[in-house]
Amino acid sequence: MADKPENRKYPRTASLQRCGIVSPAYDTPFAARIINQSAFGLLLELDYPLPVEDILIKVYPADEVRGTIDYESPNVLVGMVRWCKQQLDGWSGMYQAGVEIISLKPRKDVV
Repeated sequence: MADKPENRKYPRTASLQRCGIVSPAYDTPFAARIINQSAFGLLLELDYPLPVEDILIKVYPADEVRGTIDYESPNVLVGMVRWCKQQLDGWSGMYQAGVEIISLKPRKDVV
């Protein structure tokens, strides 16, 4: 079977980085994992479904050395959930979600 051509505007890189999610859909933050990322998107794996709507969520990447998530950190990614589905064979969670990163300030790494 031939590989399906990749139809993405920006290349993705594998991550598997732990992160914390703050969503208006939940009263408290919860842990998740960034499976891969591109300049303007994330693939998340998590234990809870995220609603697909035009509401911003915050993704706080974990400090992998300390093993902690700082919800006060300015190192936060803000985005909108574009899709979410149940995933039975994931790394760490039962759901996967695609998040479009919303740029709140100009990025220097993308032309």
